Amino acid sequence: MLSEELLACYNALPFIEHPLWRVIRAGALTRDELIRAETQHYVRTRIGRELRRRAVERALPGTLTFDRLLKTYLEECVESDTNRSHLGLVERILLAGGLTQHDIESLVPNGPNAAAIALYKDIADRGPACHLVAAGAVEHYYAKLTPEIFEAYRSKYGFSDEEAETYRIHGDMDATHAERAFSALEEAVDLYGPRVVLASVRDAFTATSLHYDAMLVAATGELRYWDGRS
Repeated sequence: MLSEELLACYNALPFIEHPLWRVIRAGALTRDELIRAETQHYVRTRIGRELRRRAVERALPGTLTFDRLLKTYLEECVESDTNRSHLGLVERILLAGGLTQHDIESLVPNGPNAAAIALYKDIADRGPACHLVAAGAVEHYYAKLTPEIFEAYRSKYGFSDEEAETYRIHGDMDATHAERAFSALEEAVDLYGPRVVLASVRDAFTATSLHYDAMLVAATGELRYWDGRS
């Protein structure tokens, strides 16, 4: 199975065309609406951290899957003097938008995000390598999107470089994570078969689009699901 076949699943729901990112790039949301959108980003990232941790715990030491998962987990999820976790970086945006720590800790998923999270969990339950490759496919395209979002947050919504840091670092970092994940693709296919791996990648793109639906619903209050076309 070629990585190109997996990555082509993206074409059904291309992130770059999602209405959430179109209105953000256009500066069409208010700053308050943008912060409301970011609350659902925070919720999904909080759950994603746990899925990453569980995948590392379930992976077999000595395998490519374990090595790749552990490296990415340490970079994304662990706080240290030299590293700010992705969750901490999204929290930084919310604090800049006026939310309190209590507000942030009380956040729960809305309907589209609950659906997205359930699908992410289902992918992870198929096996650590399914989680790794599926997440890597999402990261491959997210890395191309985030530089534009970083610029929009700075130029159209008044966030500082530090406040919008999460969108800056994902460009290079997610490209690295995607390459790392796909270096274990052959191992994933050997473990689960091409059909399961392909379905996991397809489902990860669907879950991510649902997550972006959730962010837009939080911003606008209008319940809509993007079909990939309109």
